[in-house]
Amino acid sequence: MDDRRRIAIIIVNHLKNELKSGNFSEDSVESLEVAVQCLESAYSLNPPDSDRVHINLENIIKEFYLKASSGPKPNNKKSEISQADKDEAEWHKQFGNDHMRNQNNEKAIEAYSASISLNPTNPIYYCNRAAAYNAIGKYNDAIEDCQKAIELDSTYCKAYCRLGLAFTCLKDYQKAVSCYKKACELDPENLGYQRNYQLTLNNLQTVTEQEIPQDDSSPTTANSAMGSPNLMETAARLMNDPEVNTVLNTILGDVEQSSGGLDRLMQVGQTIVTRLQTSNPNILDGLRMQFQSAHNEEQSSPQNGYPDEENTP
Repeated sequence: MDDRRRIAIIIVNHLKNELKSGNFSEDSVESLEVAVQCLESAYSLNPPDSDRVHINLENIIKEFYLKASSGPKPNNKKSEISQADKDEAEWHKQFGNDHMRNQNNEKAIEAYSASISLNPTNPIYYCNRAAAYNAIGKYNDAIEDCQKAIELDSTYCKAYCRLGLAFTCLKDYQKAVSCYKKACELDPENLGYQRNYQLTLNNLQTVTEQEIPQDDSSPTTANSAMGSPNLMETAARLMNDPEVNTVLNTILGDVEQSSGGLDRLMQVGQTIVTRLQTSNPNILDGLRMQFQSAHNEEQSSPQNGYPDEENTP
């Protein structure tokens, strides 16, 4: 007997048992009897065939749902990483750090990648590989690794710093400033983070000013001061500004009528700054930008930093 006929017999036997139960109305009993006759006719079933099958359909259904409900539950927890894998991952990381010190960055990337494959939950491995990517100019890969490290540990300040470096190298100073600012917030005592933040902030300001259209016909000295590449030229233009001359002449006239030495001179300087700021704040802003630009030329670009040695962030 094939499986299809066995299934039909099981259903027919079930319907016959239902007819014997007396739980149905006359119309329902008639419908069940018609169903039995139709199945027996369709599958050419004989009474002896039904007698040879003693499987209860209800028991089959109960057993099926019992197995389904007691089956293995999906495991939503992260798989445990063995101590052996963690130790081997650290071993590869040390090799990566050695390669970084020797400026063998490609080998360092291979070593850190091996660490990640063994223990993908340690943010240090991603951050160290990001340093190697930055060193060879693969800034997009560095960004991806830093973002993964931050995803694993949102307080990992070095990851923000290396992310800032990658954005800086791509000249995306807006994002770089945001990264360095976050690093400084997490570690306010770190002078390196502060230095990188200030350098990148200066770059952002410079780029922003270059994008602002200059009006050569403007009577104010602020635009000339901010746009001039030479501080002496800026100072000369400031001295020719009528507003500046008025302020200086008034103050110098007061000085001629008084005495006091160095203290009086310092008071005069402060008064000049205050009156210039009051009469035209843009003048002082222009001077600050000139001194800042000259200072930046003597500074190097943000640093990548050495790979982390710790086992935990």
